[in-house]
Amino acid sequence: MKEGNVVVYVVVGFLGLAAAALAFAAEATKIKISDITVTEPGKCEYPNNPADILGYVAASLTLINQIIVSIVGRCTCWQRNGSKTSNTQHPAVPFFIISWVGSIIGIGLLLYGANLSTRQEFLASKGVCYALKSGVFAAGGVMTTVACILGIFSANRHSTPREVPYQGGLT
Repeated sequence: MKEGNVVVYVVVGFLGLAAAALAFAAEATKIKISDITVTEPGKCEYPNNPADILGYVAASLTLINQIIVSIVGRCTCWQRNGSKTSNTQHPAVPFFIISWVGSIIGIGLLLYGANLSTRQEFLASKGVCYALKSGVFAAGGVMTTVACILGIFSANRHSTPREVPYQGGLT
């Protein structure tokens, strides 16, 4: 592993952990039903909280993280010599794809939680004020962490040279 790659992996790891920490902080600071006061029938008063901002920042860090992993690992659908390769030829491709899928799910959960944490309305059918369900930000944080780990693994697997099989003396 090259020295420059180690620095990039540390940066990507730090961004991934920061995104996960922000997601769990958003989960801890989100508005709970006990925090909401009903001022009059059909009117809810919500306290200020940073959960939406934390969710948006965590989603942004996750996207930046995946872009860095993609750049460092290079596009895994092209070999270094420019010839097209099939997905079965390179062991990093499944990790790369699962990393992107995980990060998209994580970003989606974080944005969903951030958008719904700012929703302030009275649900007349239930007779309560709206509050985001538990676990949305935490699930986004877990997916962010998994995507970061798989992204680092795929970039590392892609950047390590592979053994070229013997071609029988052909040049």
